[in-house]
Amino acid sequence: MPPAWLSELTKSAAWRRVPWGRALQAAIWLFRQGRDRLENLSQKERQELAEIVRKSRARPSNLSTRERERLRELVRKALTGRRRHA
Repeated sequence: MPPAWLSELTKSAAWRRVPWGRALQAAIWLFRQGRDRLENLSQKERQELAEIVRKSRARPSNLSTRERERLRELVRKALTGRRRHA
């Protein structure tokens, strides 16, 4: 079970306001403790998530705006099993 703060982030209104740093923390949590949640991602998406997390090296300046948004999308899908509605 993910931490309460992480579950709260997946709610649609809250998710739009989430800072990318929290999404990065969530991604790290997914890799360490939430492996069952990663099954919501395809193999390609899991690889992409891992690449983004490695590239960031826990520093916001290491990711582009596009990579930060993609990180949020992948974490959301991993936690909820669905993508953000446009």
